[in-house]
Amino acid sequence: MELWQALARWANQRPDHLALLTVESRLTYAQLASSSGALAKRLESVPGNRIAVHTSDPIEMAIAFYAIARSGKTLVVIDPAWPGNLATSMATALQCDFVLESTVPRPLPGVPRFALPPEPPEPGEYIAPATKTHCAEDLLIICTSGSSSRPKAVLRSAASWEASLSAGATILGASPDDSTLCPSPISHGLGLYAMVESLHTGGTFVASGKWDQKGVASLLARVSCTRIVSVPTILGKVLALDDPARFSSLRLVISGGESLDQETMQTLHQMAPSARCVEYFGSSEHSLIAYRERLANHPRTPYFDGQLFPGVQAHTHEATPGSGFGSLYIDSPFNAKGYDLSSDSVIARCGTAIGIGDQAKLLGSNRIVLSRRNDGMMNLNGNNIHPGEVGAALNAEGLANAVVRIDASSAPARLLAYTVSPPRNPSALLTGLQKHLPQYKIPHQIIYLRSWPETFSGKLNASALDFQDLDIERSDWLR
Repeated sequence: MELWQALARWANQRPDHLALLTVESRLTYAQLASSSGALAKRLESVPGNRIAVHTSDPIEMAIAFYAIARSGKTLVVIDPAWPGNLATSMATALQCDFVLESTVPRPLPGVPRFALPPEPPEPGEYIAPATKTHCAEDLLIICTSGSSSRPKAVLRSAASWEASLSAGATILGASPDDSTLCPSPISHGLGLYAMVESLHTGGTFVASGKWDQKGVASLLARVSCTRIVSVPTILGKVLALDDPARFSSLRLVISGGESLDQETMQTLHQMAPSARCVEYFGSSEHSLIAYRERLANHPRTPYFDGQLFPGVQAHTHEATPGSGFGSLYIDSPFNAKGYDLSSDSVIARCGTAIGIGDQAKLLGSNRIVLSRRNDGMMNLNGNNIHPGEVGAALNAEGLANAVVRIDASSAPARLLAYTVSPPRNPSALLTGLQKHLPQYKIPHQIIYLRSWPETFSGKLNASALDFQDLDIERSDWLR
């Protein structure tokens, strides 16, 4: 079902059902369809095709998303967390004709502006019949986080998102009866997709628009959420709100990105014993790729071992004979069209499949084992080192979720491990690691952080793992 058709269906069938709840406002399905339809009518009359959306407010984003889809134009997400010069240069490079923005972000100079939220229409005005739509083929341009380089603009078609919504909703547990909490930024891929998924299936989307501890606590006190969709770092913060009653109705947690650490899994199980947890693996370029159900007694592993989503086909190139891991290529109806022409990046292709940039091996018809994003092979002073192997050894010795890096600034280069686990006795730790690893794979130095550096979206900012501006509790030399 097309995006606008689905919204019109819910507006007609359950007009007074709550579609969105934010810290400051709420919107029913009738109000969402009416407001986005009115804005779509205005957008249809303006020249140009690309409409930038520059907001952190979920209600503004929802109105803008459906208005742009309904008008047949293309939505360009401009992250309000970006520095002003980056936001302006991205809007210029992506040739945005207009910008929809509230008064909260800094305005984008040089781009004609429509105010958000728009003027409310008369009750019932502009709710188009479900069969009347001209949703754009090029639905939106969403940018990667840009935590280590300039953001890359990924062009998605309406068909690719509609296909992923159809295939993923059942597995990810979205339904008309659900209230879905998303405490992540609405301008990033996970937050935006979670919003559209919730609205597409007729549920209630509960969101703060960005991580806001007081705001999330307020939302949880006002509504009984049945689902949470977030990245691991923000999910841990949500569960740390220390009120089990807030999660009494929780039945499902959807986690994207890195795997959840064991401490978060134990907290989740204590807070909501009956809740299921589904971890999924995907990217802006490929949408949904693989998923797995994570049980409370399943420890975090160096690999993602899961099932391909329905409709996803995978193959590898140049697989290593010993391990079976090779460069992963994905062919599915969810794939993006590619990077925008303004980007210097290109997507590796093999026929209709596109490269993911990760290592994986395939087991059977739909089981896949993926090496983690920060888990590529490294070479230290002539020796090949797999970070996942070192991380697994550290985990076995009580240092969970360590990130292993090479420090090439010294001569010879050194192997470093970062963790937020409590510090261990260096000599005892070294003795333990020698049971698992040869000497050249043992980190030279263990750096204990009080907290991980994070990107705007709450993900681990691995590029910031150096000795500048880190909250270091202790640092021990092992060799």
